[in-house]
Amino acid sequence: MARILLVTSEFEPFQSSGINRLTFFKRYLEQQGHFVAVLTTVTSAQGLASQAQIDEKHHLYRAYSLSLLARRILSSRRIKIYQKLSKTGKYDIWIPFAVRKGKSLVKALNMDVVLSSFPDFASLKVAEKIAEVTKTKLITDFRDPPYWIYDNIKSTAKSRYHQMIVEKAISRSQCVLACTTLAKKSLAEHYNINEKITLISNGYDAELIAQLPAYRAENKGIFEIVHIGSFYDDGRDIKPIVKALEGHSTAQKPIKLRLVGDYPDAATIKYINEISKSLVVAIEPPVPIVKALSIAKQADALLLLQGQRFNRQIPAKVYEYLALNRPIWAVVGINGATHDLLKGYSANVVISDYNDENDICLGTKQLLDFEAKVIDSIALSRQAQAAGLQHLF
Repeated sequence: MARILLVTSEFEPFQSSGINRLTFFKRYLEQQGHFVAVLTTVTSAQGLASQAQIDEKHHLYRAYSLSLLARRILSSRRIKIYQKLSKTGKYDIWIPFAVRKGKSLVKALNMDVVLSSFPDFASLKVAEKIAEVTKTKLITDFRDPPYWIYDNIKSTAKSRYHQMIVEKAISRSQCVLACTTLAKKSLAEHYNINEKITLISNGYDAELIAQLPAYRAENKGIFEIVHIGSFYDDGRDIKPIVKALEGHSTAQKPIKLRLVGDYPDAATIKYINEISKSLVVAIEPPVPIVKALSIAKQADALLLLQGQRFNRQIPAKVYEYLALNRPIWAVVGINGATHDLLKGYSANVVISDYNDENDICLGTKQLLDFEAKVIDSIALSRQAQAAGLQHLF
């Protein structure tokens, strides 16, 4: 059985979709008999309290990084030091401390493999350096492809540094993991690595879904649509959705849009307040994954928002939404990876073209009278997808 050092700047108790994938990898590999330790940042880097007993129990090792408060002070309008000096993002300071601690862990714990996950450049740099110095096998997981594969970018010192980090990690990796067929193809062609790239799709955690309370059919007097996660103008713009829903929300059939996740920017808040007359928009902070999915399970419909910029990606929540057997309104880039997947589950999905406001309005009308069916989605579970990990260790 392998002894694996998972290198990631963010891990539990912090919550995110990317962390859920890595947490599942750890749990699955341990169930197969492997030993997995995690090298990550101190909890203060995410503004959380230390949990030493949990760290010890789950073999979590933490290296120094600036606290969330310190980063905010150094990134304030008056100072703006951190964003100017940082090359890899918010965990730049973590890198030298993590490399030093990681080298010691590989030796002390007799590690066979270093496993890391992108899109965090700091994690990739730390993992690659540890693998180089300790001559340990490296596996790199790409949850998303690097941005320069799908965006036209201006060459800067920072972008060239990012490209160097990824190139070195891929060159040193014995195996590279991708989340979608399109991402695998893009990575293989861009870096000429077809022979060492493996597809391990995202998915939903079947054990977690099984814990959720059953859907309670009840007349709430309002049609509730839930969106979980972030949104922003470039690729996940919520404003056309708000406009379309406002046009269909009436006193007889009011609509509530419940946005659970990162708080939107000031311009988006202003737009929502100006447009929403009949439509009720509730903006709620991020919650742990079980709570978020419990909210989604009781919704009348679930909103998925993903423009063509992300056509190579399939977010984990796509699989989670399908597992909940609720109506899904997918406003997505046509012919992307997410669109291709959802076409196979049309019984529960209304698809609208992200770039077509008329199509979004038609989708809104269709959604209000749409009824989902119970479908078999076990093939989309992380348990099913993770079988591909077995031959890597």
